[in-house]
Amino acid sequence: MHTFNRRRLLAGAAIGAATTVMPGLSIAGGRGENDQILIYLYLRGGIDGLSIYAPGAGHPDRADYQELRPSLSVRLPTSGPNAMVNLPNGGGFGLINAAAPLRDLWAEGDLAIVHATGLPIVNRSHFEAQRFMELGTPGATEGLPPGQQIDGVRTTSTGWLTRHLASASNLPLQMTMPVVATESQVPLSLTNEPAAVTLRSPGSFDLDLSGSNNLEEQVEASLLEIYRADSTDTGIAGEQALIAQALVEEVFEQNNKDYNLAAGAPYPVRDDNNNLHSISDKLITLERLIQADLGLRIAQLDQGGWDDHVEQGNFPEGVNESSGNFHARMDITARAITAFWERMTTTERDKITLVLHSEFGRRAFNNADNGTDHGSGNPMLVLGGNVNGGQFFGQWQGLGEDELYQGADLQTTTDFRRILSEILIRRHGNNKLGMIFPFYYNYQPMGIVNGQDMLPDYSPGDELFINGFE
Repeated sequence: MHTFNRRRLLAGAAIGAATTVMPGLSIAGGRGENDQILIYLYLRGGIDGLSIYAPGAGHPDRADYQELRPSLSVRLPTSGPNAMVNLPNGGGFGLINAAAPLRDLWAEGDLAIVHATGLPIVNRSHFEAQRFMELGTPGATEGLPPGQQIDGVRTTSTGWLTRHLASASNLPLQMTMPVVATESQVPLSLTNEPAAVTLRSPGSFDLDLSGSNNLEEQVEASLLEIYRADSTDTGIAGEQALIAQALVEEVFEQNNKDYNLAAGAPYPVRDDNNNLHSISDKLITLERLIQADLGLRIAQLDQGGWDDHVEQGNFPEGVNESSGNFHARMDITARAITAFWERMTTTERDKITLVLHSEFGRRAFNNADNGTDHGSGNPMLVLGGNVNGGQFFGQWQGLGEDELYQGADLQTTTDFRRILSEILIRRHGNNKLGMIFPFYYNYQPMGIVNGQDMLPDYSPGDELFINGFE
């Protein structure tokens, strides 16, 4: 366990416009500290992985794919606005046209795709699958006798990212703003993480007082004095909230003159649908936090809307009578991620690992409503300066009837915890897998990211975490 006081992490900026560091608190730490940033992008609803990329011309599963999905199949033309985008060294797979910007990230060696990931025991419930993944507590089948196998623990006092931060031994003793969720509430993966700041809308992250700026500063100073005199959790949380507010105000308001959104790759905007480009807003927030060098280590972003039961719409609106729903969402997501990556410096890219994850995939066949229903075996995308990109990892089982799970879903061949564990060990230097992912005992690296291997520690941790499961 690291020794810094995690309940007082948010320190480093005085209330108001000042930028002086508070006495006794610093941003930097000692030797051997890990400076890596993990960005966890959760696509809620169960994205259709077979519509991100698919078997192309000449792939042995192409005929099965077209037969299973007559209304959703990614088109084969090599030219034109709806053509499949071939992936160099992609083994015959190609991207849906809406995901075309990801091809450059793949070709540059920064993007890797892991086939058919998921829970070790298939679960098609949004609620349960998301809980198992974000809490890091799906069950296990290996090493347990029949009748004692469990599908997972549904209630725990901490999320997997919380336990990663608690068990990491190589973080600085003091950090300014290490953990951010670009949402209105703390996600399950960061449950009970004391350093987590929710930052859905930086422009409204204040006390919202009418009157002069002087009044707001006076109120903030008074509140800070009150909270600092209170040693309870309420006082600590209040102090952290005020300091976080000051930091956000400094980064996003007073330093606006130093940030030029127009300089660099443009983020996509949809004036007709603000929900579609919310992913751009969230990545802009992260870009500015990273460039402000506030010690960011963990960030979670959510993007919803991927539960496409009706009129999924893999083609642009109006093409093949398509609603264009999936196409528009995928297009904005791919362009936003690409813009974010292109705006990062080489040094920043070397620190970042961005993971795209979703609770499950969809059925291999489209339904009668031109949509897809809950399935399994979904890809995870990993982007980073230390990713061994431009290639697929994991096993593609195939789309033949005897190759599908229950004759309906892509077989899950890689436990999602294997990918996350490799990132934590090789990029973040944390091998405490027994604490972070209880019930997971058979980690083997896949080679997705560069870094030093460590022998996994499967011990469950101290009483705080043992007693955290109900």
